[in-house]
Amino acid sequence: MRRWLSAVLVFGMLGACGPELEQESLGSEAALVEGEQSPDAVSAMGGDRYANAVVQGGVVAVLNPNNAVGAPDGNVATFVGLLGGALVLDMGKGEEGTGPLRIYYQGLSLAVIAKVEFLRADMSIISTGQANLLDLGLGTHSALVPFSSTTPYRYVRLRSGVASLYSLDAVEATGSGAGATCGDGRVSHGEQCDDGNRAQGDGCGSTCQVEPGFSCQGTQPSICQDINECANGTAQCSVNAVCTNTPGSYVCTCRPGYSGNGFTCTDIDECANGTDTCLPGQQCVNTPGGFECTGGACTPPQVQCGAQCVNVSSDPNNCGACGVVCPVSKHCWEGTCVLP
Repeated sequence: MRRWLSAVLVFGMLGACGPELEQESLGSEAALVEGEQSPDAVSAMGGDRYANAVVQGGVVAVLNPNNAVGAPDGNVATFVGLLGGALVLDMGKGEEGTGPLRIYYQGLSLAVIAKVEFLRADMSIISTGQANLLDLGLGTHSALVPFSSTTPYRYVRLRSGVASLYSLDAVEATGSGAGATCGDGRVSHGEQCDDGNRAQGDGCGSTCQVEPGFSCQGTQPSICQDINECANGTAQCSVNAVCTNTPGSYVCTCRPGYSGNGFTCTDIDECANGTDTCLPGQQCVNTPGGFECTGGACTPPQVQCGAQCVNVSSDPNNCGACGVVCPVSKHCWEGTCVLP
């Protein structure tokens, strides 16, 4: 914890150095990045549409900034929002973006609105936009930042949200000239599947990774099918539960006479908790998932119907007190089907 706090303070001090220092550093960095062997830019291999370098002069209060380079892979750069973090990414020479910017980020504990600046090769601002990072919880999510200018952008500067932290996985320049990308129906570098869309919950997720509980086959496009864990025996339900398959998962429900969460089901003792229906004079015996009533006797014209003594009618057309139906040749007499 002390080491992390120290890092945060160092980034905060860098952020406090003033805008003049930052702009001066970025100006010299732009010239260096144009060359093939820039000593001040950290390059990494990635998809043609993804950022392929971090402009070091544009890093303010960001932990592990290089993790934002390349296709989304679960490794993230973390913005320290309370200290005004900023990160400048190079989309690559000859790979300038002409369409919206897609931001891949890890699930949040609080929604974030972050500022995005689209920059020319000389680091001048073309336009600005905002990223609405709203998806909470685990996993990688994405958000689209509109870009309507006819001028291509070479760099993007991301600034942290107000009073918040968020983790950046990757950025993707849609509308750039190169290569296939997630959602085009063709599996390319860094993709596990591609079914032609970015929808969640259909087997192939928004980052073209196979979602849990699905299997995907094929590459142009991928065809994804739900795995039936209940049928293939991989479900972890209790032996005293019913397994119900759902898209990407399954649900376990305890059988009648048992209680629990479906993964653990405990027999309910109806005799002990008073929910049995035994008659006075009968003894309740608990059984797995139910109970039995023993002893006691019914006095005619009452008959034993399960755990109850029931008055049965002598009406020849009615012998159903215990669920008995007499054949046409017989009629009911005190709960028994007899000949006329």
